[in-house]
Amino acid sequence: MISFRTMKIEQFEDDVYYRAACSCGNSEHDVTIEFEKDEDGDINLFFHKKVCYTSRWTANNIFSDFWLRLKGALKLLFTGYIELEESFMLEKGEHIDSFIKALEEGREELK
Repeated sequence: MISFRTMKIEQFEDDVYYRAACSCGNSEHDVTIEFEKDEDGDINLFFHKKVCYTSRWTANNIFSDFWLRLKGALKLLFTGYIELEESFMLEKGEHIDSFIKALEEGREELK
C-alpha cells in the first residue's frame, strides 16, 4: 500500500493514476504519474506536472517586474516558446520508497 506523500488517485481498466507530493510541501509542485496500457498490451509511463512562468521570482521592484514580463512576452511572440524548468524533490527514505512502490504497483495493476 502506498502511503508517505504518494497516493493512488484514479484507476480505470487501462489506466492507473498516482500523485506524488514534493518534499517542499507546496502542492503546486506535485507530480501525477500515469500508467497506460496501449492496444498492443505495452505499458507506458507518463509524468504530468504543472509548470508556470512568472516575473516575480527575480523581480526586485515594479519596474524590473514589468521589464521581465515584457521580455517574456516578446520572446514568446517572436520565438514561439519560453523554456521553463520545475523541480520535484523526493526525500530520502520513506518518501522514495513509497514512490518506487507506486511505480511497481501501477505496472503490476496493468499486467
